[in-house]
Amino acid sequence: MTEVPKPARARKPAAPRKPRKPEFSPTRIKTFLSCPMMYRLEYIDKVGRFYHKSRAGFSFGTSLHSTLQNFHESGGSAAVTSEELVTRLDQDWIPQGYASAEQEQEHRIEAAQILTTYHALATERADLTQTFLTEKMLKYDMGEFVLTGRIDRIDEHLADGALEIVDYKSGRMSVTEADVKSALAMSVYQLLAKRNNPDRRVFATIHALRGGVTASCAYTDEELDALEDDLRGIGLMILERDFESVRPEPLPDVCPWCDFLPACTRYWRAQRRDYISELGLED
Repeated sequence: MTEVPKPARARKPAAPRKPRKPEFSPTRIKTFLSCPMMYRLEYIDKVGRFYHKSRAGFSFGTSLHSTLQNFHESGGSAAVTSEELVTRLDQDWIPQGYASAEQEQEHRIEAAQILTTYHALATERADLTQTFLTEKMLKYDMGEFVLTGRIDRIDEHLADGALEIVDYKSGRMSVTEADVKSALAMSVYQLLAKRNNPDRRVFATIHALRGGVTASCAYTDEELDALEDDLRGIGLMILERDFESVRPEPLPDVCPWCDFLPACTRYWRAQRRDYISELGLED
């Protein structure tokens, strides 16, 4: 007897996926506030790969960040000696961006000195703190968008459970409390850490690696609430901005150091604009 095949069951249509919310990091927010045209080229037109160059400072900093991340994830000074920490640098070293082999070697020597000093400072803190997280992306839903921030390290203080956000600055010899207080990224990191850990005391520290010194500050709950309101307003400004209509404007405090300057100068030349004098670049 021939078996009659059963009719296939109709599949239910898949539920439509909700559109992913835009994500804004401190870098994106700072870029927008610095220059909407820079924001357009970087995040809307996405042409940065044609303009960004390898730089010694970036390679130097990234190399140190990677080595320090591995150091803390491997147990810190209790598990890694100073010599082992310096040796690890060889695996993480990024050689691009240096003007010469001599310049690269000078930076290698300086990096080794930085790591030796860092290990000594980490040893002093070993009985007071433990690593809570390293190189972690934190997020906070702000309604129309998501606020994000990748944090170098957070330490937990054993005495009271406070969370200390630590940000490495490889190019700095010194740092003050005012520097920490005024840094947009450090403010955002505190907001993210507090909203993700509302029962903890949170404060932020910048570690100036070249000088081997640190400075810290903490936002009050009221200051964090005000910061959240400000960031929400800025995020909505970005979402509502018509970037197709944005055109380059000479900004003397921004343009001379911007990788996108060649793109903007082409536009100004076509407009027969005296951008050299507008930027104050006359010889």
